[in-house]
Formats: sequence, structure tokens, C-alpha cells
Amino acid sequence: MGLYRIIRIVRIQLDYALIMALIERWQPETHTFHLPIGEATITLQDAEILYGLSTDGLPVLLPATMRYYSRQAYWDMLHMLTGFMPEDEAVASGSSRIQLVPIRDHLVQIHHTITDESAEVDVHRYTRLLLLLLFGGVLFPNTSGNLVSLRFLHHIARFEDIAIYSWGGVVISYLYTQMCRACIGTQRDVGGFLPLLQVWVWERFLQFQPPLPQLPANVEIPQLPLACRWVMRRTLAREYDAHHNLPLCRDVLDLLEDTQFIWTPYNDEVIGTLPAYCTFGRHIWRASVPLICLDIVEHHASEQVFCQFGLPQPIPTLPA
Repeated sequence: MGLYRIIRIVRIQLDYALIMALIERWQPETHTFHLPIGEATITLQDAEILYGLSTDGLPVLLPATMRYYSRQAYWDMLHMLTGFMPEDEAVASGSSRIQLVPIRDHLVQIHHTITDESAEVDVHRYTRLLLLLLFGGVLFPNTSGNLVSLRFLHHIARFEDIAIYSWGGVVISYLYTQMCRACIGTQRDVGGFLPLLQVWVWERFLQFQPPLPQLPANVEIPQLPLACRWVMRRTLAREYDAHHNLPLCRDVLDLLEDTQFIWTPYNDEVIGTLPAYCTFGRHIWRASVPLICLDIVEHHASEQVFCQFGLPQPIPTLPA
């Protein structure tokens, strides 16, 4: 399905002070961070190179019929595809979202029943519940980190179709929306796939980069997306923790100079070390297109950040 690599790249420690300092510089109109040296943003290129999320694929649209589903209709769909039905209605949030805790508890109960001899239908149901955990807890978390949208059930019903979606575009669309809501004050915290934002910062801002010690001779970086190099090497440097404070992060961003920012961190040598799936969609990395996540539509502002693709930056047109 192209999503297991997200699990193999283990969790990283987030620097929330740094993230909030960046959110203060986020511009909802252009979907870019406004820095003293120019504009920068997370693009389809970053999603595919850093985390191997496919960018050339179908949009994850919300079917028109599902817009009018009742809570019971979503729960019936959940039961049909996963065999799971919550016993307590309190675990629901609105008509289409459910808490992750009961899903996790149910997986713990049935985990021992999934073996090499298990029926295919049972394995499929178990896998769909795991995907809901991945969506709600990692790729599309809200600010609580404990809810998942059952609208994704439509897109994981057929396993053979999951890999053809543009999950990179979906993740960025949702992250853009969460950053927009946080920066204009409609929500206090920020949700979305924040590890992507954290690694994006480490790749580009020299003053925020943690140390990357050399790997021992007998240790090789596995064939995973580029984010794994930060995770693996940081395990060798336990003395580093996310210790930035908000005033310091603000000062660094306010005084940022062009020599302290890497516009194009992914040269041909770096790209050549990555698996093929990390560059499959390179022909659309600079595309100026809408990014869709169910009923969310955000603009991919590549025309605002040509410098990130090694091109001269013209004066952008006004946002629509």
C-alpha cells in the first residue's frame, strides 16, 4: 500500500517551540512561511523524498453520497469493513469521527487471533483497523491526537486501490489546513503530520539542525526515505533533546540570513541514494495544483517557492 515505510521510520521527538515559532510566520493566503530571506514551504517534493508518500496519484475525495451519512451509516460501514462496532456511543465525535482508544483496545484483544492460518477476511479487517490508527494517530491527527475520520473507510475498502492515491498530497493538504487554523487562532494547537514539518526544518535551517554523528562501519542506513537518516543517527546521540524555547526560536527566525538556510537540500547525490518510490512523482513536484483531503482543498503554492527547486524566483501573482 506504500504506507508501511511510515511505521518503519520510528517516531521523532518534536520541538513544539520551534513548530509554534514557524506557525507564527505561516501565511494562510499563500501557504508559505514568510522569512527574512523569502518564502518557503513544505511541497510535494518534501513529502515524497522525506517520507516516501506518493505524490502522483488519485485525489482522496469525499464521495458526494457520504456527505449525508448519519452516524449509524458510518458505524455500519465500520462494522462491515472491520468487524468492529463500538459499544459506547460516547466514543463518537460528531457523525463521522471516532476515538482511537476503543480501536486500539479492540486490536489488543484480537491480536493473538491473527496468524498465518487466519482467514483472509479477518486479516483484512485487522489491517483496516491498523490503517485507521495510522491515519488518526500519525498522518491526520487532530489537536487531541485521539480521533480518526471514518470517511477514510471508503478509500481503504479495497486494498489494491490504496497505493494509487496521492497520499503525499492528502497529508500536505491536511497539514496546511491545520497550520492555517492555528495561525489565525481558530484552534489553540496544531495538528497534522508534524514529523514531516520537523524533518523539513532539520533539512533546511542550519541553526536548528541536531548533530548527525557518523554511523559505525558495521551499520548501514536501510533503503528508506530520507527522514530515516535523522532518526537513525539521532539514536547515536542521546544527548540531543528538543530543548529550544520559543523566544530563542523567534530570534533565530527574525535574524535568519540566506547563508543559514538550505534552499535545495536534495541534490542528485542524495536523491541517488533513495529508493525509486521516493522520486516516482518528481515530474509533478513543481505543479501548481489543488491538494485534496476528503472535503478539504488547499493550494500547492509551488509558484511562491521556485528557489526550493533551484530556479530564480519571479514576483508571484496575488493569491486567488
